Amino acid sequence: MKAGFVDRMERAANGRRAKIGIGVNGGGADLLAGIEVASEYAKIVIVGDPGHGHDCDIEPELELIRTEDPASALVNLLEKGEIDGAVRGNLSATKVMKNIAKTFDVRVRRLSLLALPEWSFFLAPVGIDEGDSISNRLNLAVLGAEYLKAMDIDPKVSILSGGRMEDLGRSDRVDRTLAEAELVARLARDAGVRAEHRGILIETCRGDDLIVAPDGISGNLIFRTLMLLSGAKGFGAPVIMDPVFVDSSRARKSFVGPIMLASALVAMKGR
Repeated sequence: MKAGFVDRMERAANGRRAKIGIGVNGGGADLLAGIEVASEYAKIVIVGDPGHGHDCDIEPELELIRTEDPASALVNLLEKGEIDGAVRGNLSATKVMKNIAKTFDVRVRRLSLLALPEWSFFLAPVGIDEGDSISNRLNLAVLGAEYLKAMDIDPKVSILSGGRMEDLGRSDRVDRTLAEAELVARLARDAGVRAEHRGILIETCRGDDLIVAPDGISGNLIFRTLMLLSGAKGFGAPVIMDPVFVDSSRARKSFVGPIMLASALVAMKGR
Protein backbone atom coordinates (compact mmCIF):
# COMPACT_ATOMS: atom_id res chain seq x y z
CA MET A 1 0.00 0.00 0.00
CA LYS A 2 1.21 3.48 -0.75
CA ALA A 3 1.72 5.90 2.11
CA GLY A 4 -1.54 7.57 0.99
CA PHE A 5 -3.44 4.72 2.62
CA VAL A 6 -2.63 6.18 6.02
CA ASP A 7 -3.99 9.57 4.88
CA ARG A 8 -7.19 7.87 3.67
CA MET A 9 -7.47 6.05 6.98
CA GLU A 10 -6.99 9.30 8.90
CA ARG A 11 -9.74 11.03 6.91
CA ALA A 12 -12.08 8.08 7.50
CA ALA A 13 -11.46 8.16 11.24
CA ASN A 14 -11.88 11.92 11.43
CA GLY A 15 -15.13 11.78 9.48
CA ARG A 16 -16.66 8.92 11.48
CA ARG A 17 -15.37 9.60 15.02
CA ALA A 18 -16.53 6.17 16.16
CA LYS A 19 -17.00 5.37 19.83
CA ILE A 20 -13.78 3.57 20.78
CA GLY A 21 -12.99 1.98 24.14
CA ILE A 22 -9.39 1.73 25.34
CA GLY A 23 -8.12 -0.37 28.23
CA VAL A 24 -6.04 1.41 30.86
CA ASN A 25 -4.19 0.06 33.89
CA GLY A 26 -2.20 2.90 35.43
CA GLY A 27 -0.18 5.34 33.39
CA GLY A 28 -1.40 8.49 35.07
CA ALA A 29 -1.64 11.97 33.64
CA ASP A 30 0.86 11.42 30.82
CA LEU A 31 -1.13 8.48 29.43
CA LEU A 32 -4.41 10.38 29.71
CA ALA A 33 -2.94 13.40 27.91
CA GLY A 34 -1.78 11.16 25.07
CA ILE A 35 -5.19 9.52 24.76
CA GLU A 36 -6.96 12.90 24.77
CA VAL A 37 -5.02 13.90 21.63
CA ALA A 38 -6.84 11.13 19.76
CA SER A 39 -10.23 12.75 20.41
CA GLU A 40 -10.21 14.25 16.93
CA TYR A 41 -10.53 10.71 15.56
CA ALA A 42 -12.93 9.07 18.03
CA LYS A 43 -15.29 9.45 20.94
CA ILE A 44 -13.10 7.76 23.55
CA VAL A 45 -14.18 5.60 26.47
CA ILE A 46 -11.38 4.83 28.94
CA VAL A 47 -11.96 1.45 30.59
CA GLY A 48 -9.98 0.70 33.75
CA ASP A 49 -8.02 2.71 36.29
CA PRO A 50 -5.61 5.41 35.10
CA GLY A 51 -4.13 5.63 38.59
CA HIS A 52 -5.17 6.92 41.99
CA GLY A 53 -6.25 10.54 42.00
CA HIS A 54 -6.43 11.01 38.25
CA ASP A 55 -10.23 11.31 37.89
CA CYS A 56 -9.77 15.06 37.97
CA ASP A 57 -7.44 14.85 34.96
CA ILE A 58 -10.11 13.37 32.67
CA GLU A 59 -10.97 15.84 29.92
CA PRO A 60 -14.67 16.50 29.15
CA GLU A 61 -14.22 14.81 25.75
CA LEU A 62 -13.32 11.52 27.45
CA GLU A 63 -15.54 9.06 29.30
CA LEU A 64 -14.13 6.94 32.14
CA ILE A 65 -15.50 3.57 33.23
CA ARG A 66 -13.51 2.66 36.30
CA THR A 67 -13.28 -1.10 36.90
CA GLU A 68 -11.01 -3.58 38.64
CA ASP A 69 -11.21 -5.96 35.66
CA PRO A 70 -10.70 -3.77 32.58
CA ALA A 71 -9.86 -6.70 30.28
CA SER A 72 -13.28 -8.29 30.81
CA ALA A 73 -15.12 -4.96 30.88
CA LEU A 74 -13.61 -3.74 27.61
CA VAL A 75 -14.48 -6.95 25.75
CA ASN A 76 -17.99 -7.00 27.25
CA LEU A 77 -18.66 -3.45 26.06
CA LEU A 78 -17.58 -4.49 22.58
CA GLU A 79 -19.73 -7.62 22.62
CA LYS A 80 -22.82 -5.68 23.72
CA GLY A 81 -22.31 -3.02 21.04
CA GLU A 82 -21.94 -0.24 23.61
CA ILE A 83 -18.76 0.82 21.82
CA ASP A 84 -18.07 0.65 18.07
CA GLY A 85 -14.54 -0.69 18.47
CA ALA A 86 -11.84 -1.24 21.07
CA VAL A 87 -8.10 -0.83 21.63
CA ARG A 88 -6.16 -2.96 24.13
CA GLY A 89 -4.21 0.01 25.45
CA ASN A 90 -1.72 -0.93 28.16
CA LEU A 91 -3.61 -3.96 29.48
CA SER A 92 -2.07 -7.43 29.63
CA ALA A 93 -2.17 -9.06 26.19
CA THR A 94 -2.67 -12.49 27.74
CA LYS A 95 -5.80 -11.48 29.67
CA VAL A 96 -7.36 -9.47 26.85
CA MET A 97 -6.73 -12.03 24.10
CA LYS A 98 -8.13 -14.85 26.24
CA ASN A 99 -11.28 -12.78 26.71
CA ILE A 100 -11.48 -12.02 22.99
CA ALA A 101 -11.04 -15.68 22.02
CA LYS A 102 -13.67 -16.88 24.50
CA THR A 103 -16.25 -14.13 23.98
CA PHE A 104 -16.18 -14.10 20.18
CA ASP A 105 -15.23 -17.77 19.71
CA VAL A 106 -12.25 -16.99 17.49
CA ARG A 107 -8.61 -17.94 17.22
CA VAL A 108 -6.83 -14.63 17.69
CA ARG A 109 -5.03 -13.60 14.49
CA ARG A 110 -3.54 -10.11 14.27
CA LEU A 111 -2.30 -7.94 11.41
CA SER A 112 0.09 -5.18 12.49
CA LEU A 113 -0.05 -1.98 10.42
CA LEU A 114 3.33 -0.31 9.91
CA ALA A 115 4.12 2.81 7.90
CA LEU A 116 7.44 3.75 6.33
CA PRO A 117 7.98 7.09 4.53
CA GLU A 118 6.76 5.82 1.13
CA TRP A 119 5.02 2.56 1.96
CA SER A 120 2.62 1.14 4.51
CA PHE A 121 1.82 -2.53 4.99
CA PHE A 122 0.34 -5.13 7.31
CA LEU A 123 2.60 -7.69 8.98
CA ALA A 124 1.67 -11.08 10.44
CA PRO A 125 2.14 -13.08 12.56
CA VAL A 126 3.23 -10.65 15.29
CA GLY A 127 2.37 -12.69 18.39
CA ILE A 128 5.20 -15.03 19.40
CA ASP A 129 2.74 -17.93 19.69
CA GLU A 130 1.09 -17.31 16.31
CA GLY A 131 1.88 -18.68 12.86
CA ASP A 132 3.47 -21.88 14.16
CA SER A 133 1.97 -24.14 11.49
CA ILE A 134 1.31 -24.17 7.75
CA SER A 135 -2.44 -23.93 8.32
CA ASN A 136 -2.03 -20.95 10.67
CA ARG A 137 0.07 -19.00 8.16
CA LEU A 138 -2.26 -19.94 5.33
CA ASN A 139 -5.20 -18.62 7.34
CA LEU A 140 -3.31 -15.40 8.01
CA ALA A 141 -2.69 -14.99 4.27
CA VAL A 142 -6.24 -15.85 3.16
CA LEU A 143 -8.27 -14.33 5.99
CA GLY A 144 -5.90 -11.36 6.13
CA ALA A 145 -6.46 -10.73 2.41
CA GLU A 146 -10.22 -10.89 2.92
CA TYR A 147 -9.95 -8.46 5.82
CA LEU A 148 -8.02 -5.98 3.66
CA LYS A 149 -10.54 -6.32 0.83
CA ALA A 150 -13.17 -5.04 3.26
CA MET A 151 -11.07 -1.85 3.39
CA ASP A 152 -11.23 -1.54 -0.41
CA ILE A 153 -7.69 -2.90 -0.88
CA ASP A 154 -6.88 -5.48 -3.56
CA PRO A 155 -4.03 -7.02 -1.58
CA LYS A 156 -0.71 -8.42 -2.75
CA VAL A 157 0.64 -10.89 -0.21
CA SER A 158 4.28 -11.84 0.38
CA ILE A 159 5.16 -15.12 2.10
CA LEU A 160 8.61 -15.15 3.73
CA SER A 161 10.85 -18.11 4.60
CA GLY A 162 14.32 -18.71 5.99
CA GLY A 163 16.44 -18.43 2.84
CA ARG A 164 16.68 -18.14 -0.92
CA MET A 165 15.58 -21.07 -3.06
CA GLU A 166 19.25 -21.53 -4.02
CA ASP A 167 20.00 -22.17 -0.33
CA LEU A 168 18.16 -25.48 -0.50
CA GLY A 169 20.29 -28.18 1.11
CA ARG A 170 22.31 -25.92 3.42
CA SER A 171 20.13 -26.53 6.49
CA ASP A 172 17.27 -28.87 7.30
CA ARG A 173 15.51 -26.05 9.12
CA VAL A 174 15.87 -23.65 6.18
CA ASP A 175 14.77 -26.37 3.75
CA ARG A 176 11.61 -26.87 5.80
CA THR A 177 10.75 -23.16 5.82
CA LEU A 178 11.29 -22.94 2.05
CA ALA A 179 9.01 -25.91 1.37
CA GLU A 180 6.33 -24.67 3.76
CA ALA A 181 6.35 -21.13 2.33
CA GLU A 182 6.07 -22.49 -1.21
CA LEU A 183 3.07 -24.53 -0.11
CA VAL A 184 1.42 -21.63 1.73
CA ALA A 185 1.84 -19.36 -1.31
CA ARG A 186 0.43 -21.98 -3.70
CA LEU A 187 -2.58 -22.78 -1.49
CA ALA A 188 -3.24 -19.06 -0.98
CA ARG A 189 -3.24 -18.57 -4.77
CA ASP A 190 -5.63 -21.52 -5.10
CA ALA A 191 -7.92 -19.61 -2.70
CA GLY A 192 -7.81 -16.53 -4.95
CA VAL A 193 -5.12 -14.55 -3.13
CA ARG A 194 -2.35 -12.76 -5.05
CA ALA A 195 0.41 -14.43 -3.05
CA GLU A 196 4.11 -14.95 -3.78
CA HIS A 197 6.87 -16.71 -1.89
CA ARG A 198 9.81 -14.31 -1.59
CA GLY A 199 12.20 -16.40 0.48
CA ILE A 200 14.19 -14.42 3.03
CA LEU A 201 14.31 -11.36 0.74
CA ILE A 202 12.03 -9.07 2.74
CA GLU A 203 13.40 -6.11 0.74
CA THR A 204 11.58 -7.44 -2.34
CA CYS A 205 8.25 -7.08 -0.53
CA ARG A 206 8.24 -3.29 -0.90
CA GLY A 207 4.89 -2.17 -2.25
CA ASP A 208 3.00 -5.28 -1.13
CA ASP A 209 0.10 -5.03 1.28
CA LEU A 210 0.53 -8.00 3.62
CA ILE A 211 3.76 -9.74 4.64
CA VAL A 212 3.51 -13.16 6.29
CA ALA A 213 6.64 -14.02 8.32
CA PRO A 214 7.88 -17.62 8.78
CA ASP A 215 6.62 -17.67 12.39
CA GLY A 216 5.51 -15.41 15.23
CA ILE A 217 8.98 -15.00 16.69
CA SER A 218 10.50 -13.69 13.45
CA GLY A 219 7.40 -11.58 12.82
CA ASN A 220 7.68 -10.01 16.27
CA LEU A 221 11.38 -9.33 15.68
CA ILE A 222 10.60 -7.65 12.32
CA PHE A 223 7.95 -5.52 14.05
CA ARG A 224 10.24 -4.50 16.92
CA THR A 225 13.16 -3.76 14.61
CA LEU A 226 11.09 -1.53 12.37
CA MET A 227 9.02 0.28 14.99
CA LEU A 228 11.19 0.40 18.10
CA LEU A 229 14.64 0.68 16.51
CA SER A 230 14.16 2.08 13.01
CA GLY A 231 11.40 4.63 13.58
CA ALA A 232 8.62 3.10 11.50
CA LYS A 233 5.20 4.35 12.55
CA GLY A 234 2.98 1.67 14.08
CA PHE A 235 -0.81 1.84 14.24
CA GLY A 236 -1.53 -1.29 16.22
CA ALA A 237 -2.71 -4.71 15.09
CA PRO A 238 -6.38 -5.34 14.32
CA VAL A 239 -7.66 -8.80 15.19
CA ILE A 240 -9.16 -10.55 12.15
CA MET A 241 -12.77 -10.69 13.32
CA ASP A 242 -15.96 -8.73 13.73
CA PRO A 243 -16.29 -6.32 15.47
CA VAL A 244 -13.21 -4.05 15.46
CA PHE A 245 -10.52 -4.75 18.03
CA VAL A 246 -7.02 -3.28 17.71
CA ASP A 247 -4.15 -4.73 19.71
CA SER A 248 -1.47 -2.29 20.84
CA SER A 249 1.99 -2.82 22.28
CA ARG A 250 2.47 -1.62 25.85
CA ALA A 251 5.93 -0.43 24.72
CA ARG A 252 4.40 2.48 22.79
CA LYS A 253 4.30 5.96 24.31
CA SER A 254 1.15 7.11 22.51
CA PHE A 255 -2.09 5.34 21.61
CA VAL A 256 -3.23 7.87 19.03
CA GLY A 257 -2.36 5.52 16.15
CA PRO A 258 -4.34 2.52 17.41
CA ILE A 259 -7.35 4.68 18.32
CA MET A 260 -7.29 6.29 14.88
CA LEU A 261 -6.96 2.87 13.22
CA ALA A 262 -9.91 1.48 15.19
CA SER A 263 -12.13 4.43 14.26
CA ALA A 264 -11.02 4.18 10.62
CA LEU A 265 -11.78 0.45 10.48
CA VAL A 266 -15.28 1.11 11.80
CA ALA A 267 -15.78 3.70 9.05
CA MET A 268 -14.13 1.71 6.22
CA LYS A 269 -16.09 -1.43 7.02
CA GLY A 270 -19.34 0.53 7.06
CA ARG A 271 -20.26 -0.20 10.66
